[in-house]
Amino acid sequence: MTRQPSQSQLGGADLVPGEEVARRDVRLDEQAFAAFAALTGDNHPIHYDEGYAQAIGLKAPIAHGLLITAMTALGATPLSDRLRDSMIAMLGIETKFQSPVFVGDTVTVVLRVASVAEKSDNRCIAAFDIDVLSAAGDVHARVTHRYMLRTSLERDATS
Repeated sequence: MTRQPSQSQLGGADLVPGEEVARRDVRLDEQAFAAFAALTGDNHPIHYDEGYAQAIGLKAPIAHGLLITAMTALGATPLSDRLRDSMIAMLGIETKFQSPVFVGDTVTVVLRVASVAEKSDNRCIAAFDIDVLSAAGDVHARVTHRYMLRTSLERDATS
């Protein structure tokens, strides 16, 4: 099955630093915590045992750090479809956690273009800064993704 893009394709040169390119809300319930724990094998009680969490000073179980990072996936946004033809590789992710996300919380994931650095041979490095925000707008995590993209799709088409 071939997935068709919903809008026109973008190259790295089409990305504007500072521009918000995606936003979505995600509710992290017990089922999400359990599914992630089953997938990763990380069954530390801090993620599912309310009594344990409270005994160590938390109000409730907290989300796995990698679950929070995974929620920032570019592939979970409409922008992914628009970068399909220019995407070459994911180069890395960096996450800095600032406050816990508790079971039952709804977070907002906001993606912005951080930078686009031209490389050689119609290639660029695009960085996206992603904030994971609480319902009150406080930052739970700051994540940076880096991708190698084709700078221009037209240039590849004429090569």
